[in-house]
Amino acid sequence: MLRVAGLCGILCPAAALATIFITISYAPWFSWTTNALSDLGGMSGETPIWAARGTASIIFNSGLAIDGILTLLFATGLRESLQLTTRLGRLGKLLFVLGACALIGIGIFPKTMGRIHNVFSAPFFFLIPMSMLLMGIAVLKSSHKVLGWLTIALAVIGLCPLVIPWPWEGEAILDMISISAMMVFALVFGIRLLRQTIDKIHLRTERGEPRG
Repeated sequence: MLRVAGLCGILCPAAALATIFITISYAPWFSWTTNALSDLGGMSGETPIWAARGTASIIFNSGLAIDGILTLLFATGLRESLQLTTRLGRLGKLLFVLGACALIGIGIFPKTMGRIHNVFSAPFFFLIPMSMLLMGIAVLKSSHKVLGWLTIALAVIGLCPLVIPWPWEGEAILDMISISAMMVFALVFGIRLLRQTIDKIHLRTERGEPRG
């Protein structure tokens, strides 16, 4: 299961980037300074619900839901990768799981559905960075200082778009800053999980134990 979690952590950034930039290639109207990324899924009141902007909306909404599932699977390995044995660490993982569920919800309930979209969108951009902050503090208290500081730094980057002033109407760049911090986190710890799995397999092989 850890191997699957690690692989999903690596696939999360790839899936997110592919979803965003393939969608943009089908959306010549999109502007980084006047739109939010969620506009790619369709605008409020537009129909059909999951394909309001044609191919662009279909790719974006389905891609977000898939990436949310990958993120949720990745979350199953976070406890071992980060050694989240403290109450703070467990709370951080819980918030991460809730954030992954929110991402799935963004894909299932795009902007075309009105206020229900915000029920998932706003919490997502808060829950994931906040979970990273809590997990980073928890890791910092252990022997993995570098990983702890890295996670805290990524969390701060992810939270900054929520508070910094912004001169343009659109929030797409802010969204991308926050998402980029999340993608780096998933990539780093996805690779870490795979390495841990490989090390365990090598250790079992040396001991003559079965690999399963």
